[in-house]
Amino acid sequence: MIFRILFTLIFISSTILAQFEHDLSGGYSGRGGNTDFQYWNISYALTSYGDINLGATVLKDSEFLFAFEKNNATWAGIENYYNDQQMTLKFDLWANGAISPFLIAESSFDDALGIKSRSNYGLGAKWRVLGDLLSVSAAFLSEEEEIVGQNSIHLYADYGDSLGVTAYKDNDNLKPVKYSRISVRPKLKLPIGENFYYQSEYYYKPAGDDVLTDWRNTFTIKTAEEWLNIVIKYNVKNDAQPAPKVFMQYDPKYYTEGQKITFANPGKGKASLPSIDRDLAESEKDGYGQYYINNYKAADSRISIGISVTF
Repeated sequence: MIFRILFTLIFISSTILAQFEHDLSGGYSGRGGNTDFQYWNISYALTSYGDINLGATVLKDSEFLFAFEKNNATWAGIENYYNDQQMTLKFDLWANGAISPFLIAESSFDDALGIKSRSNYGLGAKWRVLGDLLSVSAAFLSEEEEIVGQNSIHLYADYGDSLGVTAYKDNDNLKPVKYSRISVRPKLKLPIGENFYYQSEYYYKPAGDDVLTDWRNTFTIKTAEEWLNIVIKYNVKNDAQPAPKVFMQYDPKYYTEGQKITFANPGKGKASLPSIDRDLAESEKDGYGQYYINNYKAADSRISIGISVTF
């Protein structure tokens, strides 16, 4: 509810502002024949800025940002081989001043990292350390996260000489979890000559021991047309506590007390058994119940090359 209210307030403020700028970029890669791979990405940003008149009060130099980014790939007929999306709404007061307070709301999902949904909202401030060259932002966020549970439970049985899967089930006990998170982000904007531009942002978001980092790098090459650029993006994410990927337990239909083939001794099935990142005690402590858990990888990186159109 609070997220929707903040979304509405920020969006209404954007309609009052006088000047608008649009930035649209995207890229595509595909291969067919012996393999079938399709990948595309698209991002769009709307920036509106100016003064907001509220009766006798004037909010000087205000700025509204709406940003949307989506990446999608299919492979060998598998739809959404990976699929992620992020949407950001931000309202800055005194946007070009030395200190700029802001409101922010974000919503995202990332199938490749097991994040079914992640949303946050909060307030913060930006400090222009060296004008447009270097700035540092900090915000206090309220966050809600839900992880993917479809077909995530794998039931195993003793096949005599190995431990093998008997069935897959949805995990219906995964509920959204709420956090209070801090976000700190230094940002560097560095022109390199007349036709090259480099921007680097590093997000550090701790919530106790659960620390998210996101290093975003954008390299822009200007073309002869003022409205058209070539854009290279390189992004590195890390999650100190990655989401559970596979919940493993014995199939109660076939389990017998004292059986020799177990998760500790999987026999010939060891090669196909996912690594165990959390044992029964750790899984119980983290609120997931009695499972052997295999996590998603902590680090994730991506590089893309495309074009950007500004109008």
